[in-house]
Amino acid sequence: MATNATGQRTISGRISLVNAVNSFLGFLVLLLLVVEAVLGAVLLKAEGQIQLNALYAFVLIVVLLVAVICFFNYYRPDSLTASASQGMRDFCRRISGDWWETVVPNHPTAISLVAIVADPATGTVRMKGTAYAEDGSYAADWETEAACINLDAKKIFYYWKGVHPSRPTEPYAGFGEISMDETEAPNRFETGSGAFYDANLTDLKTATRKTMVLWRSTEQETREMRHGDRKAIAALIRRKCGD
Repeated sequence: MATNATGQRTISGRISLVNAVNSFLGFLVLLLLVVEAVLGAVLLKAEGQIQLNALYAFVLIVVLLVAVICFFNYYRPDSLTASASQGMRDFCRRISGDWWETVVPNHPTAISLVAIVADPATGTVRMKGTAYAEDGSYAADWETEAACINLDAKKIFYYWKGVHPSRPTEPYAGFGEISMDETEAPNRFETGSGAFYDANLTDLKTATRKTMVLWRSTEQETREMRHGDRKAIAALIRRKCGD
């Protein structure tokens, strides 16, 4: 139990650190964070020498993360700044809003309503989604822990965590990317696509890669999803899956 609590505090600390960086450095730290989460799951499930090796690897990644930050702090301090350029702020503004996200394979979740908001503290965005099965039933909640943006490619790279209400003791997490489609509207994006990894950290053999398509939710749809009853929400989800 003590090991579990310590691991959770360490991961929380790494997430806070990621939220303080941007650009290519943020992307590198995100990759390290994904590997760290996997090793943490192995550490909690394994025994004997395997557990000891996982612990050594866990400590090594933390040390490597600190070394990378120190290196860039000395040689490239500009890469550690949290201030966003005007172009980055414009990108975050264009992507902010409510989105539908359909995924393939579509089990156990088929579609999410995702809120994307600009995060001035990091110069990137935060995403929070509520996922539903194809029959319209509520299936999961998820949100990003960290994100970085490739402005030239119009891409978002992110690390997410989520939970299925039917399995509250099984944490889910993964790494994903979204490519936004250019649009004639200068003030906002309308569609996007991408892929992400969905992994049960207590059973890594179940990890799957899923593709996604995103498009804007209308104000009426968002209002119905936020404030409608279960029957109305389920009906809307079935319609969107049919579309």
